[in-house]
This record gives sequence, structure tokens and C-alpha cells, in this order.
Amino acid sequence: MKKESPDPIAARVDALLRLFPQCATEIRGKKGVSRRAVDLEALRRLLGDVAAEKPERYEFNWVGKRAAFNDAYAPTRMTLRPCPEESVDWDSTGNLYIEGDNLDALKLLQSEYRNKVKAIYVDPPYNTGSDAFLYADDFRVDCEEYARRSGRLAASGRGRSHEDETTDPRRHVDWCSMIFSRLILARELLTDDGAIFISISDVELANLRKICDEVFGEKQFIAVLNWNTKKAAQGMATAHMIVENHEYIVVYAKNPALFRFKGLERDAADGFSNPDGDPRGVWKRQYLQRFGQGLPVRTVVDPATGRVFSFETPYTQEKLDRWIEEGRIIFPRDPKKYPARKEFLAEYKNRRQLVTSLGLFPTKATTEQLYALFGGVKIFTNPKPEALIRFLIDQTTEDGDLVLDFFSGSATTAAAVMRLNAEDGGRRRFVMVQSPEPCGEKSEARKSGYANISEIGKERIRREGAKLRAELAASRGVLSQTPDLGFRVYKLAAVDEENGDDAKTFYSCR
Repeated sequence: MKKESPDPIAARVDALLRLFPQCATEIRGKKGVSRRAVDLEALRRLLGDVAAEKPERYEFNWVGKRAAFNDAYAPTRMTLRPCPEESVDWDSTGNLYIEGDNLDALKLLQSEYRNKVKAIYVDPPYNTGSDAFLYADDFRVDCEEYARRSGRLAASGRGRSHEDETTDPRRHVDWCSMIFSRLILARELLTDDGAIFISISDVELANLRKICDEVFGEKQFIAVLNWNTKKAAQGMATAHMIVENHEYIVVYAKNPALFRFKGLERDAADGFSNPDGDPRGVWKRQYLQRFGQGLPVRTVVDPATGRVFSFETPYTQEKLDRWIEEGRIIFPRDPKKYPARKEFLAEYKNRRQLVTSLGLFPTKATTEQLYALFGGVKIFTNPKPEALIRFLIDQTTEDGDLVLDFFSGSATTAAAVMRLNAEDGGRRRFVMVQSPEPCGEKSEARKSGYANISEIGKERIRREGAKLRAELAASRGVLSQTPDLGFRVYKLAAVDEENGDDAKTFYSCR
């Protein structure tokens, strides 16, 4: 891979100056090095009255937004160091695990993965007040600087004090800047028919929608899907008789015209069964009667008992008589009830049904499953349900597609990709990115020897892979095709500018 990410700003400056060379100028950087720049006043003179100066328009803004934008496009001097000793199946796997800051990682991935990622799932910090912001990007501002730039503090330094942590707008500023720069880079990685799924809570949902509208485009919005984290039960703590037992997944597509969900399989959960062993297959009960709609009244007779039933219905008499002959009408024993018909699954031209919400994926059960994988150790609290991520990937990817998660956490997305490949024989690949955030000194993870979250994520992939290998071996005997259960580990490191890099230590990430 290249030693540094490309500089898109410089490329744009060069393109503009090729059109308007008379607007060229130079500016001196922080280290005293001069570089080419555009003289905006000269450009305005050339464009005449077409060049508008700060027109009023609808936009979402915050202190530090411009710096976050520039930070997204600034080249990085970080590189990826291969770590075969921490990897599994280094020579054959197509999966990656990158340890380091995800902003630098996203920049480095541009060279090989631009327009090649089919699905991105991320679970960023929810900004609940307890989230620790470990992303020390240049756009972050301290309290005094924020106050001056936002007009809340006089030049003398005197002014009103900051609000508490839950109302201070600086809290949202940090979060918006953090996610904005990363989403800008993430969009460039998506395929034309790709999509991004972003988990979020109520705290930043509104801001996330506005940022995504700007980065991806308002017309690229697909949906805000909700999923239940637990069942609402009497006795849950609530201040307003409203239980917060849900979270959201915001969905945007690179090109909505090309984006499709496969839809849900119709099965027993949708009322289909075959209690009478009907050779035509599974069916579900559909009532015939409609009341209060002014429909015609039809009459049917139970051939077994001679009992007569009359009711309003949209169906013709001929159709009802034919259904009786075909044995598709279910007559009730209770004369006060009404007949119904069998609706067979085979009748549906589309065996899939619409997705309205994602349903219940309990976080407590998910946490316990992860604990069990690590021998009962409370290794990582509140991981996302693997089944939930697996559903999203299954709905939007095909064999050979690439899946990215740049807030990898406990590597749930990697587990979901491997499990799905094991189920359908697919060859999907994953790229996980996780900063080595330290585990708490008194945490069970630290006591068990895991210094940071990256170590947890890598070990989970190893254990999930070993578990799947054992399951597949038990179910198939000799495996005809083992899914890719390995991964290559790379760690972000600063480029050695003095000595250069040994080209032999670099490997292709493909």
C-alpha cells in the first residue's frame, strides 16, 4: 500500500488552476513550506456577478465544522504495519483487522477500497454523557476557545459559565465533528449499490440525520429502522410512563435506485403452518367477512353439517363456491363465528414480505452469549446482537461482497459475516477498524489479560472462527468448503520519514 493517503484538496486546487491559471498564488504552511493556492478575489473578478458571497441558505452548522471537513481531506502520514503473528490464515484470508484511529485508517483504505465496499455498519459512541471521546482530532476545541468562537465569552474572558455536561452544546460539537469527517471518507468507499447502517440512540439521532443528509444527500436517505433492545415490562424505571427499550439504525444508500432489501422470509412467525397435513403445503387463516363496508352479502353452506353462514365479503359467490369444492374453506364449530379460507404460502408470487421494524434483539442475551464465548468473563458490556448485524448483511450483500465496520468494538460485525458465510456458503469479506482503547484498570477484561478493546476484538474473531470450524466439522464430517474464518492484522504506525519504509514489509490488503 502507499505510504500516505492521497491529498484530494491539492488535486482540486490543481484542477481549478488548470482552468484559471491567473488565480494562482502561494501560501506558507505551518512548517514554513510554500504551496500552491487559489486567490479567491481574483477568481471572483473573473466570474463577475455570478460569484455569490456568503448567500443565505439552509444548512446545518456548528463550531468546528470547517476544521472537521478539512481534517477529512488532509493526507495522513500513517501507514499499516502487518502483524502476521496476531493473524489467522495470513496467506489465504481476505479479511482484515486494522488496529488504530479510524480516521487515519479510512484515509489509507481509499487507495485500494474506494468504491468497493458493499455494506458499512458502524456503532459509534452514542454521546450519552458517559462516552469517552478518544478521538483527539485537531477540530476539537476547549471550553474557552469554543466560547470565544461561538460568541458566548467576551474577549476579556468574562462571561456566563458553561452548562452541565448534558446541556453544554460543546458536547454535541465534539460528536458532530468526529462523525462528520469519518462519514465523508466512508461514503467514498461504498459501491454504487452500497449502503451504510449507523446505530444510534435518541441523543444524536437528529444531528446524525442532518449530517448524513449533507454527506450522502437527502435523497439518499432510505429509512430509520428501530429495534427493541428488551421487552417493556411493568416496573421498569421511567419518568413519563414511556419506556426507552429501543435503538435506531439509520440507513443511507450511495444510489437509492440500486439499493434493495431482500425482504423477510414468510414462515411460521407470520402465521403459516400445516396442522392438518395439507399436501399443498403450509397455510395461514384469512377471514372472509368484512363488516360496515357496504359489501355484498354472500352465503356459504358447510357441506359436512349443512350449517348456513351469511356475511358481507369482497369475494364473489363463484369464488367462494370454488374454494369450498377445493377444500380451502375452514368452517367453525361455533355457529356464532365465521368461516375462513386457507391462504397457502405457495400462492405468493413474492415469497418475501416488507420490513417495517427489526423486531426484538435483546441486548442482555447478547451480552451473556459473549461472556460465555470468553469462558464466563465479563469481557465487553452491551455488544450489538450478532443476529441483528447478520440480518442487515444478509439483506444487502451477495457472495464475495465486502463489509466494513470502523467502530468495530468487540468485532460483532466480523462474527456476523463469518456466521452468515457458514450458513449460505458465501465468500463475503470483512474489514474491521478499532482504536486500541484501554480497558479499565479494574475491569474483568483487564484482569483476564486484555489491555485494550482491540485485543478483545481480535480474540473474539479467533474464538468465533474456532467455534464455527467445530460446528461445521460436526455437521458435515469432512468439510467440502470451509468459509474464510481467518483475518490479517495491521496496526497503524507513523511513517519513518528519515529511514523510509522497507517495501518488503508491506502486503496488499486485497
